[in-house]
Amino acid sequence: MDFFSKITQYQNIAAAKATAGIIRTTLGPRSMLKMILDNQGGMVITNDGFCVLREIEIGHPAAKSLIELSRSQDSEIGDGTTTIVVLVSEFLRISEILLKQKFHPNQIMASFFQALIEINFFLENDLACKLDNKNFHDMTKVIMTTICTKLVGKFSRLICELSFKAIKTAGSRIAFSNLNNILKIEKIPFGKFEDSKILSGIMLIKDISHPKMRRKIKTPRIILLDCPIEYKKGESQVTIELEEENEWENLLKAEENFIIFTCNLLKKFNPDVIITEKGVSDLALHYLYKSNISVIRRIKKSENLRLARATGSTIISSFQDLEKNDLGKAGFFEVKKIGQEYYTFITGCKGTQSSTILLFGPSRDILDEIERNLHDALSVAKNIFSNPKVIPGGGATELAISNFLFKKSEKQKNDSFFIYKSLALAFEIIPKTLIENFGGSVIYPITRLRNIHRKENFFFGFDGKKRKNCRYKKN
Repeated sequence: MDFFSKITQYQNIAAAKATAGIIRTTLGPRSMLKMILDNQGGMVITNDGFCVLREIEIGHPAAKSLIELSRSQDSEIGDGTTTIVVLVSEFLRISEILLKQKFHPNQIMASFFQALIEINFFLENDLACKLDNKNFHDMTKVIMTTICTKLVGKFSRLICELSFKAIKTAGSRIAFSNLNNILKIEKIPFGKFEDSKILSGIMLIKDISHPKMRRKIKTPRIILLDCPIEYKKGESQVTIELEEENEWENLLKAEENFIIFTCNLLKKFNPDVIITEKGVSDLALHYLYKSNISVIRRIKKSENLRLARATGSTIISSFQDLEKNDLGKAGFFEVKKIGQEYYTFITGCKGTQSSTILLFGPSRDILDEIERNLHDALSVAKNIFSNPKVIPGGGATELAISNFLFKKSEKQKNDSFFIYKSLALAFEIIPKTLIENFGGSVIYPITRLRNIHRKENFFFGFDGKKRKNCRYKKN
């Protein structure tokens, strides 16, 4: 291998180690919060590894790969975004040592992949424990391990209950669906966090378009549109020359007649609520109000799609295509003022495909952090429902893997012996970091844990809150 290739490898490894060093102190229950200024000048206070990394402007490709890895972990698993970056950087660190000892990169990677297969088999058969995902108490304890180390650890019990109920409400669909398609988190900067709840339906941050329209409707019939209820404007600038006064009046009358025709067409289906992504003219609002129809305009496309799933409506692009079967139904429609904003609630939808988690809190910053932590809890709850198996925390799994690789290394031939030994030492970075982050000395606790794991006591790890070694499985 030439000189410049080696320099590039070492630079990539240095960039990965520097990236991991930024978030290493955010691991564990005694982790530190990071204060970050984003591109818009706002301030973010968090100890979520992925949240910290995505706010940092990094140009090095190796460091960017770590951020993408953390993003994948966050979207698929929800937790462990810091752990995976710290582990990968440590693997690269021991790879650097092996490269300096004249090991070929392909040889190192071959041993890594072989070790990965053996580690997966070991975790699946010797370490993983089955969990009853219908047991609320056990599920709450598992989800709480995700958020007890976060900023909102004080409210971990309530977040666990919200995530468990939300996933249970979604049912079997959650295993095959994107979490964002079924559950929506809405933040309301008002009241106490204890007032947060799950809404079996949809919430829109919108008010009705006319002040005298109905704000409460039982069993409403709903029409969803993605077209405007107003006179069609020209696609480009249009100039009209009028020579007589009555021509101007005829032009206005033509616009009014078109609006009246459209409103009559909608009124024929006897809806209670019309919701559209586009605008509604003042004249149309007047006629629809006279017909006792409430209107909400300019909602997002994503909100319209969620409404269609929840109410069973069909989104209409043209009034001429509207049919009776396109209308949706709900149990209750209500517009309420909470704090300084008006919110529309559409609930009681039969066979609803969408739920909303309402988060209350004193400020936007705190609500943003609560939302991040709730997303982690929801992802973990989803994975537990899909595959109800758990492995011990507190560095116990990493130490068990380290002990397993040490034993496997004795059976390896040639240079794989050294690679397995190095990989075994690399896994110890997680318990070492947990001990470092509470401010203790690493040598005595890690040595004691190694001796315990050599006796096949795989469920012993380090408790960062109690600052001592403990067993993570009850008999």
